[in-house]
Amino acid sequence: MKEERAQILDMLQKGKITVDEADLLLEALAETAVPAKPHPISPPAVPPVPPNPAKLPKNSPRLTAEQILQLNREGVDPAFIRAVRQLPHTVLTGDHIVAMAIEGVDPAFVTAVAQLANPAITGDHIVTMGLEGVDPQFIRVLSDLENLPLNGDQIVQMAVEGVDPAFLRAVNGLNLPGLTGNHVVQMGVEGVDARFIEKMKTADFIHELDGDAFTQMAIEGVDHELLKETIQLL
Repeated sequence: MKEERAQILDMLQKGKITVDEADLLLEALAETAVPAKPHPISPPAVPPVPPNPAKLPKNSPRLTAEQILQLNREGVDPAFIRAVRQLPHTVLTGDHIVAMAIEGVDPAFVTAVAQLANPAITGDHIVTMGLEGVDPQFIRVLSDLENLPLNGDQIVQMAVEGVDPAFLRAVNGLNLPGLTGNHVVQMGVEGVDARFIEKMKTADFIHELDGDAFTQMAIEGVDHELLKETIQLL
């Protein structure tokens, strides 16, 4: 905090910011500062009262003084910043935050991202989805699923294409020989009905199909009963 305060005062001295802007920055720093833990000389006689939780989660993204000024000048919605302050990880950098804030990304999207713990998703992926206006519900559903054979680029492609979150739920845990993330993306973008996937997952004959065959049949909407009668002829 001392370095940031000195940086603000230096900017003021050089005429890069006004007095009012300097006051704004100093207030922002004071609000986000985490109090230093006291170092008692001797142990207390009684157990100490647990401290109040810090305002910012551990490893929450940080902004520079210049970035705070930029957000202020652009008139960024404070609700967006409140959502960002709850992010529990450092996937997003200050530049990522500024880019989304200036473009008016929905705070609900940022709140949904806070629940996403997929290591395949990078800060750049999040920014792309935010700027493309991805439905927060897509992110919420994605955060609950653990058995999707998808990398970050594939997730972004489906999110931007507006794939139905119900499709993600249906394909989660679909275990077929040779089924890849590209198959999942292809089915999702083509609008395969989630009900078809759910019905096929319970069929006794599903493991007679590999990823390529299943994907083609799903896209063309092959009749379930017809497939049941003809599967042995493959």
